[in-house]
Amino acid sequence: MSTMSDSNKFDVEAKHIYEAHKEEWERLYNGKIIAIDVDANDLVSVGDHLKDVSLKARKERPGHRFFVRRVGKNPSVARLRNRNYV
Repeated sequence: MSTMSDSNKFDVEAKHIYEAHKEEWERLYNGKIIAIDVDANDLVSVGDHLKDVSLKARKERPGHRFFVRRVGKNPSVARLRNRNYV
């Protein structure tokens, strides 16, 4: 019996959110890098550079989990865990 790991569950959640908005996001942001806020179920940040997108996402929503990917056919995805260091 195989159980789904937390990271797999996270990836699946992020994929569902992307798929739900795919048409709109690919029309608006094709080729851009986006940060999907998995906890809030929406898009938090868009840009041309991974560093800028992830920085903005962390700043706007401290404590949330983000899934960062390129919009379009070539996703080149990255997973970001946002932790509070307070």
